[in-house]
This record gives sequence, structure tokens and C-alpha cells, in this order.
Amino acid sequence: MNESSSTRRLSPYQKILTDIEKQIETADLRPGDVLPTRVELAKRYSSARATVDKALGELARKGLIDSGSGRRTLVVGKPRDVAKATTIGVLWNWSEDQEQQGGDYLDLLFRGIREACAEYLLEVHFRSAPLHTWSDLISGKRAQGLLIVRPDYADATMIEAIHAAGVPVVLVPGLLDQTIAPSVSADNAGGIAAAVKHLYELGHRDIGFVGLTATVPDHFERLLAFLKETGEREMIVHPEWIRLSHENTPSLFQRHLTDWLASDRFPSAVISCDFMMTLSVLGRLSKLGLRVPEDVSLITFDDPPAAAQLHPSLTAVSQPIARIGYRSIQRLGEVITGCDVPNVDRLPTELVVRESTSRPAQRREKTLR
Repeated sequence: MNESSSTRRLSPYQKILTDIEKQIETADLRPGDVLPTRVELAKRYSSARATVDKALGELARKGLIDSGSGRRTLVVGKPRDVAKATTIGVLWNWSEDQEQQGGDYLDLLFRGIREACAEYLLEVHFRSAPLHTWSDLISGKRAQGLLIVRPDYADATMIEAIHAAGVPVVLVPGLLDQTIAPSVSADNAGGIAAAVKHLYELGHRDIGFVGLTATVPDHFERLLAFLKETGEREMIVHPEWIRLSHENTPSLFQRHLTDWLASDRFPSAVISCDFMMTLSVLGRLSKLGLRVPEDVSLITFDDPPAAAQLHPSLTAVSQPIARIGYRSIQRLGEVITGCDVPNVDRLPTELVVRESTSRPAQRREKTLR
């Protein structure tokens, strides 16, 4: 019996198991990758939903996937020789205001880091301090490697110094491709591309953009993606509708938007690169007497629980923050043991469509023309 005829004789249940296990074995599917939905798998294998659930249950039992209560099923897998690592340090330099306002992000990121450390029996030391204190973690805590959380371009020299000292280091989320240290981040460009496509298909042609200063790498990627996606669709980008905050302090975002937009000249949609900033955008639109989505559609990057609870609920680019933290530990373990790892590791995002986006009102289109 040849292989093709043997494969055809497999039941849908066996085909699902065999195909996914093979893709994981050959690294076509890597830890952190997202599997198709159960509905998509049922259609692909011409099987019942119960059959898919049974197959995924078996893959989860084998420890190959994580099919918990999240929206998507993720591939799980231990990195090569990560067990050789025993202690790592996590270093971040956020202001008190950033930590208070951006706690949801850090909580999820640290949850993923802790889960991975627990799985791989790693001792982890967290430290909120300037990057130049890195040697304290290495010498004082005997950390074998470092995770540096959300550095910006101003930290590049210090990161190069850490790398030059022979200390394994991974950035999460990290700098761009040319950075000497490996990084793990969300697919920022893909998330913005999905947001622009969604708005374009709804009929929006005038889109505003709000983000942090271009020295913050993930926000810079989102800005570049916004300009690329709107440019490819030949959409006019009005400079006055783009606002980049040079103050990375959430409590000051509202002040930074004080003079942004006017009640008689405004975009039909806005993409905001940060959830805390999105709240300030909502405040500014309200002061101008503009309604979401009747007057302005709004998409936020990041999808904390509050995004779904607001009125209107926010369409959001959801990034797998906990999974990013988990993957960063895998990558750091591989770097510590001398394995080759990709310099830039991007995890997929998902556009979650809710009430804050709709087709532009007819009167809006007339006003802008």
C-alpha cells in the first residue's frame, strides 16, 4: 500500500492528529503559533466538530497544544535544552505612572513569563530599575540571562554592552530587525494592516492615527505599517490627523490631545496604538461633541477586558501578551544554551470587531469633500 492510499484510509480524527503532530515535528508549526479554529478544522477535514474537539483534546493531553479558554488554540513546545538554564532575570525601567496605568500589559506579560519559568523549573528575579543595573542581576542573583522589557531606541547602546559582555539577552517586546539581541513581539505590522483593511472595507478613506513617540519600537512599527497600508490604498493621510505623543506617561495623554482635531474638520476613523491613549482619544472626541462610531469609528491596539465593557465596546487589535512572555522565556533558554534563534520573533495578532467601528455616515463623507 503506498503512502497516499494509506493516508486516504485514515479517519478524520487520525488525519487531524497526524497532520498537526507532523507540522509541529517539522517546525512548520512552532511554539506560540495559532491553530485554525475548530470550525475551520472541521471544514478542512470534512469532519464533525466533536471529532475536532476529540483530536485537539488528545494533542493537549500530549502537551503539544494549549486549547484552554482563550479565543484560539496555541502550539506548545519546549525549546531545545532549555532545562540547562536554571536562573534568569527580568529587567524593566518603567515610571511609577506607567506601571500604574499600564498594569494590564505587565500583568499579562509577567503571567506568561512565570508560567514558562514554572514549566521549565527556572528561578526568576524581577527588577524594576534602570538598565545599567543589569550586572546586579547577573552577579548578585547569578542570573544566566536577561529579559529586558520594552526597551526603546535610547537603550540600544546599553543592550549592545550587555551583549558584548557575553550575557544572553532577549528583548520583549524588542527593537527592530537590526538589533543585535533577539526580540519577541506581537506582529505589529499585521495588526495595523488588519485594522486599516477593516476600515477601508467599511468605506473609510480619511483615517487619523495616534501613537507614542517613534523612539518606542512597537509604536514605530505600527506607524510605519499605517503609512504603508494607507499608501498602498492611495488614501490621503492628513498630517494634522496624526498625533504622536513624546511623553510616555499615560496620565498626560489627555493633555497631549488638547488641541488635536477640530469639530468641523476631523477624520471618519482613528486608529490608536495604545489602550490608555485610546481612553484619552475618547475623551477628546467627546469634548468635540463627536460620537463613536456615528461620527468617528475607533480601533484600539491592545484588548484588555475593559475594551469589551466600554460603551460602545471597542474594536481592538488583540495581541497575545501572555504568550509573548512565555515565548520570550523559551527564546532566552535557547540563547543561554547556545542555540541559534531568530533575531525577530513575531506572534500573530487578531482583530476583534465590536461596536466602535461602522460605515462612515453619509453626511461625514459630504463634509470632507
